[in-house]
Amino acid sequence: MITDAQFPQAEALPEVFHLYNRANDRRTLFTSHQNYLYFINKVRSNFAAAADILGYCVMPNHFHLLITPHHPLDVVLKRDGKVMKRLPTNAISEAVRRTLMGFSQGYNRTIGFTGSRFQQRTRCKHHLLPFHYGLRYVHYNPVKANLVKHPGEWPYSSYNEYAGHVDSADRLCNIELGRKLLQMDILD
Repeated sequence: MITDAQFPQAEALPEVFHLYNRANDRRTLFTSHQNYLYFINKVRSNFAAAADILGYCVMPNHFHLLITPHHPLDVVLKRDGKVMKRLPTNAISEAVRRTLMGFSQGYNRTIGFTGSRFQQRTRCKHHLLPFHYGLRYVHYNPVKANLVKHPGEWPYSSYNEYAGHVDSADRLCNIELGRKLLQMDILD
């Protein structure tokens, strides 16, 4: 007879969250290559201590991030896939605040505006579906918006990181963890 003790324990899968926000009044915010890169670099620097980025897409008037927190969750989560009342950890809340505020300040300096460029509340959903559904949704945003015909043509997403077209030193995503989650999807 085979017992449970003879099987290796399955590694717990990390919690995945989908964060998104858009520009105030749905205006076009990212108008140049430099705007996109400035925002992506803000995400890179501000999220490094808070979460692993598993996927992203920055669109002309909004962004999507798939993340998994580094720290234990601060809140009891309803696992219903609906928008959460708050972000899952204080570290993620701070990373979002610093990213949006830092981008807005830099953007405002260049064009002479004041105030936030983003809606007040960044939305967050606990990602319940297999990981590949969320990653596909994020990567195909520019295709759905008719900005490109194929997600690999959009330079402001993690698609090309997963496709192996970006040097490891230049990646924003933890694609090793992302690929592990994708393999788990296949095994389920």
